[in-house]
Amino acid sequence: MKIIDCIVLGVACLACTPSDYYTLQGTLPENSKATEVYLLTGEGKGTDTLAKSTVRGDRTFTLKGKAENRLLYLNMGNYGGRVYFYSEPGEYQLKKIGNNYLVETGQEGMQSRLNAHLEKIEKNSTERFDLQKRMAETSDEGDLESLGRENERLWKQGNDLLLDMVTDFSGSSVAAMLVQDNMWIISYDFKLFTRAVKAMGDGPDSEIRKEIMEKYEAAKQKQLTGKAPDFTLPDLKGENVILSNYKGKYLLIDFWASWCKPCRMKIKELKKEYGRLQELGIEVIAISCDKKKEDWLKAVEEDQPMWKQLRVDQEINGSDTADDYKVEFLPTLYLISPDGMVLDTNPGMEEIEHVVKNNK
Repeated sequence: MKIIDCIVLGVACLACTPSDYYTLQGTLPENSKATEVYLLTGEGKGTDTLAKSTVRGDRTFTLKGKAENRLLYLNMGNYGGRVYFYSEPGEYQLKKIGNNYLVETGQEGMQSRLNAHLEKIEKNSTERFDLQKRMAETSDEGDLESLGRENERLWKQGNDLLLDMVTDFSGSSVAAMLVQDNMWIISYDFKLFTRAVKAMGDGPDSEIRKEIMEKYEAAKQKQLTGKAPDFTLPDLKGENVILSNYKGKYLLIDFWASWCKPCRMKIKELKKEYGRLQELGIEVIAISCDKKKEDWLKAVEEDQPMWKQLRVDQEINGSDTADDYKVEFLPTLYLISPDGMVLDTNPGMEEIEHVVKNNK
């Protein structure tokens, strides 16, 4: 019986040639206290361990196993980053890039394609981190405004780089995993979420894909569409303003609050674009979500916006206007058509111009 077992084992070993295997080596960070590293199928509930390695005294490790030909996660104990590893046959080395790590390979394949994107994303992330540090250290309003515009540019660039990576693997399980792993970024902006789902493309059914689409459908239900809810709200003089009074005009509604720094930056941005908005025939209305009237008035005095200023007032309106408009984050802006329909949410100037020109 023992002889038969040995023969069967020998046959199995001959079937698994070295070309079917990977070897992943690396050195953990100096401050790492990890004693083992793991190769996992995912994160959290339902995760399986496919391989593990003891960390040596010099913080090095070697993981070996049969190539899975799918995207996996390298877990390095107390290291908090996510390290992707597409386990194709070959030799791999852990490499530090910026504040994170990636699995380096000298061969063409899925990992090298992935790395090309990850390196660009890490560069963008490092630039944003450095910029935000500079923003925290400066008190000059002019510098803050300039740095804020650069931060917004880098943030948009980072989103585009993320979608480029998803698109490169469109239709595969890799694309779905990348969307799921970055849901904390993607789900914040429904437009970005929509682009991510499109970039992910059709692919094999999986729990990950199902979860993403359920979240997307839930997010879609939260979007304001159709007819813009009417409202009656007080302006700075205490006079009531009714949305339906603007019938026949394009309207840009800005929900904001005095305590919201991005909101105050948006006011400055709108002041620069206000002339162009007027040329396009667009009226602007700001609706403050401040609970204290004095906070609202103080912010308006400081920022000096040129457009109509209103404040949420449940007693006058009969409901919370921000809730009626499904506002989840501040600032939130809506472009309303002359017949009172919601055309776009949080549009940039280019989007506003495109919508207005194509609706005339």
